[in-house]
Order: sequence, then C-alpha cells, then structure tokens
Amino acid sequence: MNIEDLPLAKGDICLLQSKGYDKLYPPQEEAVIKGLLSNKNLILAIPTASGKTLIAILAILKSLKEGKKAIYLVPLRALADEKYKEFKELGLNVGISTGDYDHLDYTLKKYSVLILTIERCDSLLRNDTDFFNDFSLVIYDEIHLIDSPNRGATLEIVISKLSDKRIIGLSATISNADEIASWLKAVLVKSDWRPVPLKKGVLLKEIIFFENEEKDIGPVEDPVYQLSKDSIDDEGQVLIFVNSRRAAESTSEKLAKRFSIVNKEGDFSDTTSGKKLEKLFRHGIGFHHAGLLSEDRKKVEDFFINNLIKVIVATPTLAAGVNLPARRVIIKDYFRFDSNFGSIKIPRIEIAQMMGRAGRPKYDSTGEAILIAKRKEEKDFLFKEYIKSEPLPITSKLATEGGLRAHVLSLIASEFVKDRGGLHDFFNKTFYAFKEDPELIVPLIDKNLDFLIENSFLEKDFSSTPLGSVVSKLYIDPKSAIIMRDGILKDRFNDIGILHLLCATPDMPTLYLRKKEFEVYHEALSEFWEKIITEIPDSTYEEAEFEFFISQFKTAMLFHDWINEEKEEFLVLKYGIGEGDLQRLRENMDWLLYSLERISHIFRRNVSQIRTLRTRVKYGIKEELIDLVELKGIGRIRARRLYNEGIKNRNMVNIDNLPSIKKVLGERISEALVSGKEYEERGLKQTKIDEF
Repeated sequence: MNIEDLPLAKGDICLLQSKGYDKLYPPQEEAVIKGLLSNKNLILAIPTASGKTLIAILAILKSLKEGKKAIYLVPLRALADEKYKEFKELGLNVGISTGDYDHLDYTLKKYSVLILTIERCDSLLRNDTDFFNDFSLVIYDEIHLIDSPNRGATLEIVISKLSDKRIIGLSATISNADEIASWLKAVLVKSDWRPVPLKKGVLLKEIIFFENEEKDIGPVEDPVYQLSKDSIDDEGQVLIFVNSRRAAESTSEKLAKRFSIVNKEGDFSDTTSGKKLEKLFRHGIGFHHAGLLSEDRKKVEDFFINNLIKVIVATPTLAAGVNLPARRVIIKDYFRFDSNFGSIKIPRIEIAQMMGRAGRPKYDSTGEAILIAKRKEEKDFLFKEYIKSEPLPITSKLATEGGLRAHVLSLIASEFVKDRGGLHDFFNKTFYAFKEDPELIVPLIDKNLDFLIENSFLEKDFSSTPLGSVVSKLYIDPKSAIIMRDGILKDRFNDIGILHLLCATPDMPTLYLRKKEFEVYHEALSEFWEKIITEIPDSTYEEAEFEFFISQFKTAMLFHDWINEEKEEFLVLKYGIGEGDLQRLRENMDWLLYSLERISHIFRRNVSQIRTLRTRVKYGIKEELIDLVELKGIGRIRARRLYNEGIKNRNMVNIDNLPSIKKVLGERISEALVSGKEYEERGLKQTKIDEF
C-alpha cells in the first residue's frame, strides 16, 4: 500500500512523501486494514524499527483532520525530546512537558499534539481531572512497560484514567499482547516483520552460531574486539551492551587502544567523563550510560548517527531509549547485579530490545545480534533462553503497597472517585483486575485507605485534608510526606538535618554504600549526631536498618559537601557517581525541598530556612553567596571569586568596583555585568555543574 492511497488530506500526503514516506511496511499496512484510520483502539506488538512512528503519525493526522487533539506518552525524557523533534519537523502544532510535577500549565492546551512522560501526564490529571477533555487520542509508546517494577503501576493507572480516549498502544514483541489488546478492547496487530532481517547468534571460540548457519571470524583472542573489528572492516557500526557503567568505560578504553585515530575534537564537556569521551572519540569509540551529563550522552548519540563514532559500549538503558540502530549488536553480559538479589539474569524482553537495535534501515541488508559463550553448555543455554524462547508474559505491578499508596490518595484527592465503591470500580478497570481476581486487590486498597486516614491525608468522609491535597499534587509518596511532617514538627531544623531528613524519604534514591565505607561514615556521623532529625536505629540490635541509615547519611553528606562548595570532580571521585548522577540528584533534592517548603506552609514552620537551603542546593554554595548568584551569568565559581575579591553582594557590583570585578571576571563579562545588560557568554565553555 502506498502513502498516496491513504484517506488523508492531500497536504498531509505530500508532507509525508517529502519526509521519505512512500510505501507502507507490512505491519503498517495491516494496521491500516485493521482500523488505524478509524476510531478503533489498536495494540501494535512489532519489532524495533518496524515503523511504529509512522503508525503514530497516521493516527495523529487522522485525529487532527477531524479537529481532535492527541497525547503521545513516552517513558523517558530522551524519547520525548526525540519525538518532539520528529513531530515538529512535520509541521505539527506540538508541545512537550516532562517535569514540574505540581505545576498546572494550561498553556499546554493550545497544542494539537502534546508529548508527555507518563509521570507528567499523571501529575496533570492529579491537578485537574478535566485537563485532557479536549484530547481524544492517546498513544502509549512502550506500553509493555506496564511490566516495569518502578514505572508499571503509574502507567497502568494513567491508562485506566484515560480509558474514555481512543488508544493506540505501541509495544515490543511480547508473548501476551493479545491480553493487553483484550483488556483495552483493542484490535491487535502482531508481527515479526523487520525492514532489515535480524540474525541472532552466539559466538563460541571463532564461530558465530546463527539459527540456520555458522560464520567463522578467525582466531579470537578478544571476542568483543574481534566482533567489532569484523563489522567495522565491512563499514558497519557496533553497539556493545555490558552490565555496568564501569564495564562500559573500561571496555571502550580497551577497544580504543586497538583502533587508530580517525577523528579530531568532539567538544565534550570539561568533566571527568567528558575528558574520557574526548580521548575515545579520536578513535571512533564512545560509551553511554546514565552517569553522563545529558549533553555528553546526546553528543555520543549524534556522532554515532553521523558515523563519526563506530562503536558505542553501553548499559542496557540505551536499548530502551533513543533509536540508535547498528549493523551488529554484541551482548557481552546477560547477568547483572541487583542490590536486593545479587547477580540476576537480564530478562528476555530486555535482551530482545538490545537485539532489536541490530540492522540500520537503508544501510544494512541484515542486522546481527550476538551473545558470547565460553563453553558449549553456555552456548546451548543462551540459544534456549534468549534466541529460541519468547519473552515472558508481562504482568501488572499494581498490587504492591508502595505502588498503590500514592495512587489511592491521588484518585480521592483529585475527586476522580467519590467513595469507596467508586474506588473499587476504578481498580476493576485495571490490567491487574483483568488478569487476576479483582477481589484480591480489595484488601490492599482498604489497607491503604486506612493508612491514609490514620495519617491525616484523608477524612473518614472520603474527602482529602489540606495535607492530602498538597501531597497528591506534589507527586511524592505519602510516606515521604509523613517523614517530612514529623521532621517539621520537631523544630530541630539545621542544614545536615534537613538534607538527611529528605534522604530518608522513599523519593530520594540513596547512594550505594561500599563495605569499606561503612566505618568511614559511621565515624563521620558522630560529628553530626545531635543534628540528625530522624530517629537513628540502634547499631547493635537493628543492624540492617542502621546500615541503610548510614547509606542515607552518605547521600546527605554528598549534598552537604556540595553546598559547602566542594568541586564537582572531588564529589564524583569521593562518592563514586557520574556527573549526570549529581545533576539528577540535585534536581531530586530541589523537588523534595520544594515539597518540604509546601508542607511546612501547612504547619507554619521554618519556611525561610528551607527556601535558603533550596537556593544553596541549586547552586552549590554557602549562604554568603546567595545574593551574588542571582546575577545573570554568575554561578558558584564566579560568585566565590567575586566574594573573595571583596564584592560581597549585588549592590557592590557597580562602576566604582569595576577594576576589582575585572580582576576575576575579565573585561567583557565585568562591563556587561555592571551595566546590567543580559549577559550571554559566547565562545566560552560553561558546561561544568559548578557554573549552574
């Protein structure tokens, strides 16, 4: 079927043709035949790169033609940015929103297409249940993430809240896609077709064993290098998946030593990781993981797309992120460390997503996805587990106490449901109720209701208290709010106490505590013992609780060092984190400090102290620099230099002090600063977190 044969406006057809869309892929054609351009719900379970984006575009164009609006939901900010760019290039009136969980931005309603993360969509519904009344279509990208332990419950709740809309669900190939389709009263389009055929195999010694053939790649001293070189010599590109950040960096550095220099400068950030990437880029190698600054990750992706980077060594997060196909995918590790269970097998669906990245449309005739075995028994296991077997069925993750707590509160606080019966009816619409006996979840719902009433989030008449309403809109766990409230009422606020209080909430991820660090932070605790606001577990009788407390304290000490102006490089090394981790942790702490401030308003306590600490966390400064960092273009480093030169506040930034200011900032910046003009630095790199 050709694009021109579709019942779309002529202008839309010309637009699609101008973007290179001429003929539909088989799954796209099947979707059209089964009702894509009607009002039917559709679930599409098809491989990566099989045309899901065009299917979404066609559904959107159909809605716009009828004067209706569309929502496009994604699991990751990076995917939101990617889709926003794609839709913008099509000339669509598209908006994007991925943060500010308690901010109700009605300007978003002016867009015909709205791209949101799952959590942002949920937060808008919590703030205004009628927010999406003007939207009639919802497209769920990666709908199989209902199975995710961390995100699945929220996705399932959002789908259930928006069940009155038309649904297009885009999924990886899963074994029970038919159940998802039945739940949503949708037509299923399921296909294994790919534009680039995929060959899956296992390397054992010098032989790649594919399903129907074998390939000899010669003597193998280093399997990863040999597989990479074999593909690059044939003008291919390679994605290598490993199980840790450290492995991503060490493997890429090892490979770079064996590849000659092919590039000049990559202009990566002036950070520890950025400097590593700069060296690797010269050899056409890069690594990719969540510890990188977002701009460095984006550069790695762009250089790979433009064929300047030939090999990326990545953690599995890349497989679930932006679209980066390669001729050959090498899966070096199929086990990974889990803090709760130790070494565990990577699930089939994740391995399948990694494999799905093999094969570049328009460039490759086939894609190859290769696992590595050391023995025949391991080769046989890998074939059985990851090549011959279907991914396991996805299941609901809704029936957990933590998953339900916040959602029960939000449904009542937003008046989405009016009474206990309405609450039970809502959960009867979920995938959990479809798959299991709905009565099984009722005791858990009632337990959460009792918890919320006992802790003053809800009244017995099913209305929310001021605390309950605020907590629901803040998008924090009610247990976090209890910790904050109890801390507020103790009237013992101090910097480290507040930081630790927030690090003790379920909403703040804690840093990993190495065995050798336990005594270090246990000893450091003695200096701050009297300042800690939460109850400290007994180290003798509550060993596990005390160890977790120490990991929370370590996390708090990271922020304590940050607001006392320790350098980024020092923090990265001391705490064993990446620059991107520090960036995200700061964003998380800012959100929790804001939440603490809002809750403090309810109890009329300590608001100014919290607000001051929030500014310090934002910039990484001591209190004396707060006035200076409010100047345009002045971050933590420049503010400290000005202060040390005797320029203590904004009022001292004047013509009389210009000579002193020039000493530390240079002539051009100083004159712009003093004249009060908006300053935008040109030609100078300002990528370090220190300058934020």
